[in-house]
Amino acid sequence: MDIQPTYRPDDNYHHMLDRLEHIARNFDQAAPDDLRTQIIIAVGEIGNVWPVSCQGDSSGCEI
Repeated sequence: MDIQPTYRPDDNYHHMLDRLEHIARNFDQAAPDDLRTQIIIAVGEIGNVWPVSCQGDSSGCEI
C-alpha cells in the first residue's frame, strides 16, 4: 500500500501536535477508553485525518 503524504496548514498541524502532547502528558490510566477518544478527536477533528472507511457514507466508519 503506497500512502501519499498529507500536508496540513502549519497552524492546524501544530495545534494537532499540541493537543496530542497534552493528551500524553495528562493520560489517566483509570480511563483508557477516553484516551482513544481524545486521540480520534485530535487527529480527526483537528487534523482532519480520517480512515477511508469514513469517506462518504460514514455508516461503515471504523475508528
